[in-house]
Amino acid sequence: MKTAQSLCASLVSSRHFRPLSQHRCIRMFLEMLPPRFRQAIAFVTVKESRLMVGLAHPGFKMELNYNQDLLKSLLTTLRAHHPECAFMQAEEIVIFHSRYHRREASRIPETVPRYPERAKGRFEAQVEDPAVAEILERIRRQIQSRGEER
Repeated sequence: MKTAQSLCASLVSSRHFRPLSQHRCIRMFLEMLPPRFRQAIAFVTVKESRLMVGLAHPGFKMELNYNQDLLKSLLTTLRAHHPECAFMQAEEIVIFHSRYHRREASRIPETVPRYPERAKGRFEAQVEDPAVAEILERIRRQIQSRGEER
């Protein structure tokens, strides 16, 4: 009987799931970066022996251009320790600003206003239709019950 680990390893090694292993290698590369570079990078991909680094803000471009040696050394280290990341062989590093980047889900506070009920429920239904009179009476009782809760 196969173990879960051997099953997962065989699935990841198949060509259908190759993008998952590539994604894992890219995540490992990003985790090796210093935190200030991690927040600057929107995405990373490898195409035609080029490491393509999309930035979340154009202000980070100059800083990463000056630190391309760091990126290359991290790539070399990653490939040395993880042979499955051999596809990340990059001769050139291209750094560019990307307007398409992931954004953290912002926490939107609840915007439902919480106002106290100011009405007292003192009105008379001056209608002839008994169905409408019943609806207005129900509304009046609701207003009065909210006033008592305060």
